[in-house]
Amino acid sequence: MSESKNLTKQVEEINTELRGFGRAAVQEIKMMKDGKVVGQIRYGYKPQYVFDAVNKILLPENWRYEVVSKEIFDSQVVAEVRLFIRVNDSEWICKGSQTGQMQIVKGNVGDSYKGAITDAIQKCLSLLSIGTDAYRGLLRDVYLGSDRPTAPTPKQQQEQSSKASTNLQADLDKSDADLPKIAGISYQRKDGIVVAVGNSFDKKDLLKSAGFKWDKADKNWYKEVVLH
Repeated sequence: MSESKNLTKQVEEINTELRGFGRAAVQEIKMMKDGKVVGQIRYGYKPQYVFDAVNKILLPENWRYEVVSKEIFDSQVVAEVRLFIRVNDSEWICKGSQTGQMQIVKGNVGDSYKGAITDAIQKCLSLLSIGTDAYRGLLRDVYLGSDRPTAPTPKQQQEQSSKASTNLQADLDKSDADLPKIAGISYQRKDGIVVAVGNSFDKKDLLKSAGFKWDKADKNWYKEVVLH
């Protein structure tokens, strides 16, 4: 069995583990302002249950994360995190980076910082389709009742995969169209980001204005691709 197939099987086992927790693992997510709910109420997995399932199947030593950056604003903390998964004894793969955020409550920046990191990690794990029931909108009934979401049938999986591929290609085409046309600069996709390739030193101001950031470690200009 190849490493990719093995990882796919492990992701399926993690999702099965999460479904087995039932309602206890599900939380209601809503934004509040002036005592009123703002926007749409969502339902997701509680972080600790996600991490418990990941640790059980992948084992703690086979995944890790790095904090890329953090920013503290008046009312919230924002943190960017990269997730790494070990696929064999010596090779680690990076599943891109995601940004998490958490409101600062009663001036407690430390807890908000931890919450932002946790939020970012869960988003990174979603890139592997871990906790996918939350993104399919299947957890509302679980939270409101005692139902547990059932795994989709092979036909449903094929239909969802086909639809996702179509939507992904449309998003990629749109994101390519949004990239700035800069002489001497081309773009490469890498782990969920777009990297500017070429003589970028003289074009740094143009890249900055287009939303690119400088990566000190890899010494390149990059921009995270946001796909919907």
